[in-house]
Amino acid sequence: MNIPRCLCRFSSTLFVAAAILALPVHADDEITARYSHTADNPLMLASTPGGEVGVNAAFLNWRSTAALTGGTKLNYGLSWSGYDFSRSGPMAVPEKLQEISLALGATHRLNPQWLLIASVQPGLYGDLEGGSHEAFNAPVMFLATWLQSRELAWSFGLRADPFADKPVLPFVGVNWRFAPKWEFTIGFPRAGFGYEASPALKLGLGLTVQGGSFHVANDPRPVSIGPRLDDTYLDYREIRVGLSASYKLNDTLSLAIEAGAVTDQKFDYYERDYTLNGDTAAFFTIGLTGSF
Repeated sequence: MNIPRCLCRFSSTLFVAAAILALPVHADDEITARYSHTADNPLMLASTPGGEVGVNAAFLNWRSTAALTGGTKLNYGLSWSGYDFSRSGPMAVPEKLQEISLALGATHRLNPQWLLIASVQPGLYGDLEGGSHEAFNAPVMFLATWLQSRELAWSFGLRADPFADKPVLPFVGVNWRFAPKWEFTIGFPRAGFGYEASPALKLGLGLTVQGGSFHVANDPRPVSIGPRLDDTYLDYREIRVGLSASYKLNDTLSLAIEAGAVTDQKFDYYERDYTLNGDTAAFFTIGLTGSF
């Protein structure tokens, strides 16, 4: 019996997630396992068709905190992300991309209105076909949050990623609870509206971003095709619009699902001026989060 590739990836993700959830953890720990599928999408190189690509992605994250002083906490954890690209033929899209990283940071409360956060995520980001030093990266983020009121919070930040086309990006975010069960959020990688349908169920409509910046050691195309894309960097991004639902199964576990459309898909080898742009495609995501 032939099992669809996406189901194999999903089953593997759930198996690893179950193993992680069985490990002993401390209070304030959070473990998340998530699977996402993007349907086959035609890509274009300028005005030339570049084939079709589908994406199966899996994510595993563990986060924890430890108090350092009365107003300061240490944040730490581990992350793994894997992208499996199903390609229609020879094309400049890697078969796989991965991120394996350590998350380190600190949160400091200056006063009741201001909260400061700094983090660094050293690890390997790429197709992992070259030397580990080539794929090593350490993105950093600085964030200041101002609690204007109990209903309104503003965030001001800076993100630096040496592998990205734009290595330094400033950003502004907001979280506004404009009605008893409603909130509006602008942030990264999510922006949109949320509604608390019940104490256990939350619904959402918004925009999310999937992807990242990676080192590509080997051009995924046959050697006869040029110009070559070996030893360079790739910005892979999907901008998505969809409906989401999060249901709290019990005091520990919650299930989240999301479905909608990818409105923009891009594979950008920015150093080589080589960009593949995708059309609109459907996507869905399912995830399980455990808080202990």
